[in-house]
Amino acid sequence: MVVIRPLQEADREAVAGIIATHLADEWSYELPRNDEDGGTFVRVAERGGSPVGVMALSTYAEPAALRNAMHLIETTDSIPEASRYGLVHAGYVAPDHTGTGVGSRLLERLHDVGADNGVTAFVADAWFHGGPDSPARLLAAHGYDVVYTRSIAGHTDGPCPKCGSHCACEAALAVRSVREANTGVGPTDRIGRCGRNTDDG
Repeated sequence: MVVIRPLQEADREAVAGIIATHLADEWSYELPRNDEDGGTFVRVAERGGSPVGVMALSTYAEPAALRNAMHLIETTDSIPEASRYGLVHAGYVAPDHTGTGVGSRLLERLHDVGADNGVTAFVADAWFHGGPDSPARLLAAHGYDVVYTRSIAGHTDGPCPKCGSHCACEAALAVRSVREANTGVGPTDRIGRCGRNTDDG
C-alpha cells in the first residue's frame, strides 16, 4: 500500500537518493522544504515504510512570481489567467516503482491540496524525455495540455541519462485549468484559448 504524506526532514537523504537516480552525473537538484505557510507543499509517497516518490506544489498569486519559480521555461504567455497558480515540480519516483501508480497518487494529492488553497490553474515546466518515466504520459492522463515546448537535446556531456546516445529531450510547459477540467471543456478548446508556441531552437 502507498501512503502519501508531507515530507519530513528525516526523509531528505532517501528522497535525494531517488532524485539522483534520474540525473546525469554533473546535474544536481535541491529538494524544496515543506513550507505550507509559505505556499510550498512537498509530499512523499511511502511504501513498506520507505519513501518511493516525491512531488511538490508551490502556489503563487501572480504570473511573474510563477515565471521566476520555473526551472526550464521562461515564459508564462501561454498560461491562462487564474485566481491562483500552482506549480507542480520536484516529481520523481524510484525506478523500481515506476509504472505502479505512485506518480498518479502524488499528483492527485497535490491537486486536492491546490484546490483547498484556491489554485485554479496547475502548471508544470517539465522535462520530457525518451525514458519510460517521462512525465508526458502522466500529465496528459491528468488533464494537462502542453502549451509550449523547446528542445533541450544535448543538455549534458555524453549520452543522455534518459534517451541514450540520441537525445530527444524537451522542456515542456503543461497546464491544467481546474474550471475547464470540471466543466468538460476539451483539450482543443483549451489550447485554442491559451495558444501553443513551439521553439525548436
